[in-house]
Amino acid sequence: MFAAHPPFQAPPAGGAAVSEIVIALGMTLAVLFPVAWFLMRERAGNRTVIGRVADWAAAKDGTPRWVALPSYLATATLLTAGFGVWWDVATHMQRGRDEGPLANPSHYPIFLAILGFFAAGLISAGLAKGELPERTFRITRSWRAPMGAMVITGAGLIALAGFPADDLWHRLFGQDVTEWGPTHIMMIGGAVTCALGLPLLHAEARQVGAPGTLGLRGRLRGAIALAICIVPFAFLMEFDLGVPQFPAATQFIISGFLCAWIFGAVRAWFGPGGALLAWGVYLVAHLFLMAATALLDDVLIARFLLFLPAAILVELVALVVPPRRAVAFGVVSGVLVGTVGMAAEWAWSHVFMPLPQPLPAHTLPLMLAVGTGAAVGGGLLGAWHVRQLGAVVVRDGAGSTWERHGAGLVGMGLFVALMAVFAPPTENPGLSGTVDLAEPCDGVRKCLTTVTVTMRPADAVDDAIWFYALAWQGHRNDETDPNPPLDPVAGVTGVLRVEMLPTGVPGQFRSAHPLPMYGNWKTLVRVHQAPTVHMALPVHAPDDPAITEPKGRQVLVRDGQTVPLITESEFLQREQKTEVPDWLWSTAYAAVGASWFALIAFYGWCYAAAAYGTNRRRSEIGARA
Repeated sequence: MFAAHPPFQAPPAGGAAVSEIVIALGMTLAVLFPVAWFLMRERAGNRTVIGRVADWAAAKDGTPRWVALPSYLATATLLTAGFGVWWDVATHMQRGRDEGPLANPSHYPIFLAILGFFAAGLISAGLAKGELPERTFRITRSWRAPMGAMVITGAGLIALAGFPADDLWHRLFGQDVTEWGPTHIMMIGGAVTCALGLPLLHAEARQVGAPGTLGLRGRLRGAIALAICIVPFAFLMEFDLGVPQFPAATQFIISGFLCAWIFGAVRAWFGPGGALLAWGVYLVAHLFLMAATALLDDVLIARFLLFLPAAILVELVALVVPPRRAVAFGVVSGVLVGTVGMAAEWAWSHVFMPLPQPLPAHTLPLMLAVGTGAAVGGGLLGAWHVRQLGAVVVRDGAGSTWERHGAGLVGMGLFVALMAVFAPPTENPGLSGTVDLAEPCDGVRKCLTTVTVTMRPADAVDDAIWFYALAWQGHRNDETDPNPPLDPVAGVTGVLRVEMLPTGVPGQFRSAHPLPMYGNWKTLVRVHQAPTVHMALPVHAPDDPAITEPKGRQVLVRDGQTVPLITESEFLQREQKTEVPDWLWSTAYAAVGASWFALIAFYGWCYAAAAYGTNRRRSEIGARA
């Protein structure tokens, strides 16, 4: 079990090298300069290559030139970004920090995809000539752009700004290799909200009577565009990979909200079968991501929740509560999705989801409660969303402020409030564990050992949401380790998710498989207590010369040692600097938060001002539910 192993070679923990910044700037200019040239020529009335391609696509599609090409480009870049993110997050889990932003190949599809959908929004705005929707965004006195184009452009702008902001964040606060870092949210959030522009563009094309948006063909096209808005499932990725860094309640909140929102909205738009159609889009997206990452060598493949029961429930509700009664339909759908639908997802997790799932049965009351609250919010948002697209003429209170604005605001507010309460991890001081090792490890030589933990107090994890062992970032050992440990389920290197099984002694648990305590492996035992407590018992971490603070020194638990549990973020994010003044943290978070609130408000204004149109247009474009 013991073999010589070289010292851990730490990649840099700060910002990118100047040379890499210059290269990234060059890539940006290489993509956006031709787009800027196109905009100048197109607005001057000259023929352009992009304009000719857009005209060809419009003729084939039966939609305006400012819809066809930009929609296809945005959809293709979303898939490209998804592939890059699924590759990137797994890579960080298995390998740790990058040598530099351009040293990680997964960053290229993400970066180019963000440039791509930002360009799609600009191209849509540049192509906006001839007959346009009633309400448009005024760029100059003679240039008006569809609201959908502005949504896509705004999403691309915040995602693109996330790259330099991420480098600045690393320089100020240290690296954050988790998915949920604020600047990472800018990039991923920009990509997933970009999809909101697709159904809006389609609805605006309906306003001008585009033949490709009318009849069954048009309803199907619009339903698919609306179904693509389910892409915020990206924020469930760390649950899908088995390394959730936020409380389990957030999985149920996000899932319930998305299912009730998108499945309900698409059912109202398309009619019978719409929710199942939306589920089909969700399934195809995940199968694409699984297949694409499976082509990569030794990359952890994410699982996913099923969501089919929720789609079926929405279809059943529509048989009793007509989608034209938008708010009632949304609320009833939300209640059933949040209870029966999320209970079905819990059952599915026994079959397909990785550790730390399935969650214990005693956690279901909390999970279903928050899932139901979020699903009701999603149902209300879906009622507002599809109404703004002009797809449903509601029967009751069609002109009321509640129908026009209140339902959407309340729905979004419910989701935000639940996330604000249940997403931030908290601590429970006073927990500790005594560690017994089957094989003593010295932190120098290769060592895999079964770990036994006796918790203090003994009942500390009796009602825990999860209690399991995690080792990650061990892939860098592979060149000198001919037989690296493999994840017991996924069979890949660099990450292990291992059950902690009770021994029969009160409070005592033993790892189901040996855990690594050598090289650059980071190993801990994770404790999640209801509702939001996240604690960690550190077992091993390498000495990290790039981290100059004391927490960067080697962690090595000795046989028989009693270890106090610490907040999980202290161990998961060792690169994070602690000497940064509080005001700088507050300012940075406030700046990122303000940019997001401003962008979401802009999205809402675009929807409120655009596709539903005037009273005359409402009656003209109302579709049969």
